Amino acid sequence: MPSKSQSILIGIGTSVILGLALAFVASNAGTIGQSLAGCFSCLVALAAPMVAVWHYTSTYNLTIPAGQGAGMGAAVGAGGAVLGGVLQQLLISIGVFPDPVQRVREMYEAQGMSAEDIEQMMGMMEMFSSPVIGILLGLVIGALVGAIGGAIGAAIFKKGGVDDYEV
Repeated sequence: MPSKSQSILIGIGTSVILGLALAFVASNAGTIGQSLAGCFSCLVALAAPMVAVWHYTSTYNLTIPAGQGAGMGAAVGAGGAVLGGVLQQLLISIGVFPDPVQRVREMYEAQGMSAEDIEQMMGMMEMFSSPVIGILLGLVIGALVGAIGGAIGAAIFKKGGVDDYEV
């Protein structure tokens, strides 16, 4: 049976590169940039697993069932979310991306909230904004959305009839 590893790694690379590019746009392009980056992020979450399935089916000239596509997609989504999340935290720590907690604080200050109210809101936000929790949540959501993208890719990138399915 041909190896899916290279195709999955290509999908993860696609996810990470496009995801970080969109995160950069979101953090530097104002409200419109944030909205567009958010929409395109959803497309990336579906497209990266499809890239992996496309690469696999094209490289080996075969058709795979939706379940195998979903499995590949889940691996791409989970791997992309974890690697992308870790790299994003690294880029925040070295100052390439702004600290999201600090940005929220600045937003509250710009809205004229009192210092006491800001501290209360920040305390609640920090409780739920741990990088570890974010990466774990990304892993679960990435796997689910990736499975959908992989199944769609398996349906789209067929390379023959029913007899050509990989077992």
